[in-house]
Amino acid sequence: MRVAGTGRFLPARVLANAELAALAGVSEEWIIRRTGIHERRAAADGEGAAAMSLPAARAALGAAGLAPEALDVVIVATTTPDHLTPPTACEVQAALGAFGAACFDVEAGFAGWLYALVLGESLLRSGHGAAALVIGVEKLSTVTDRADPSTGPLFGDGAGAVVLVRDPGPLAIRSTSWWADGRLADALQRPAGGALRPFNAEVLDEGAHLLRMEGTRLFKAAVRTMAVQAQTALERAGLSLSDVGLVVPHQANLRIIEGLIRELELDADRVFINIDRYGNTGAATIPIALDEAVRAGRTGGGPVLLVSFGAGATAGAAVLG
Repeated sequence: MRVAGTGRFLPARVLANAELAALAGVSEEWIIRRTGIHERRAAADGEGAAAMSLPAARAALGAAGLAPEALDVVIVATTTPDHLTPPTACEVQAALGAFGAACFDVEAGFAGWLYALVLGESLLRSGHGAAALVIGVEKLSTVTDRADPSTGPLFGDGAGAVVLVRDPGPLAIRSTSWWADGRLADALQRPAGGALRPFNAEVLDEGAHLLRMEGTRLFKAAVRTMAVQAQTALERAGLSLSDVGLVVPHQANLRIIEGLIRELELDADRVFINIDRYGNTGAATIPIALDEAVRAGRTGGGPVLLVSFGAGATAGAAVLG
């Protein structure tokens, strides 16, 4: 299996630090120092997960040279679907005209896209089709408390997509790994708005439908776990870190990425970073960054290592090339 095409979509509206600093009661310098983010994107009213997924999907299909009708599977990874039902993947399928493709969503925190990649690759490998569309998309602006300095400046909106095919070529999936530890489930969550505590006026007044995060608790776990997942995927591929041409990590926070660089003793020049421009786009960070890297010609220097961490806690890694 290999990644035959990539694509991304970022909303037009730019949210600069000046605007969010005023809302969160902090300075622009404080945001940069704590997160490494200078700006992020925010989707327009009426521009949801399905709408953002479509241009990313079309770009990936175009790069792969495939028509939507060739797809056998559509998987969407998101924590911010337009609706709790139906699956966003079904709405994307209908808009693309990929009729007949099996469709489902994956919710595995911000590691969701890597989980979806593992599933897409496994389905094709087991004979369930010859082409899969794997999308990561988030509209986190709708669930972010911009007045909360610990989360308000972090999150942005966007979508990224890849097309997987069953044939040899560049960016072949050489190995994958995934992991979860539910003991960290309460460290990053939306406390209400689900079936246990349905959305109502009280939930709205409390802001209990918005993201809440224990950043200090997650920081060390994120760095350590991504390092372990990276090493696991590399071992399964029969490679070492010195063989890797490019590392594309989840763009959670620049300090976490820097921690991963130290933990793995990486050359920073081999690590792709775009969090300064887009913020943390959740499950979309890796496919957005991968598309940027592919189109900038940065994926031809050796295997590409993808690694992520998210709520749950969940994590995963993949080696391409």
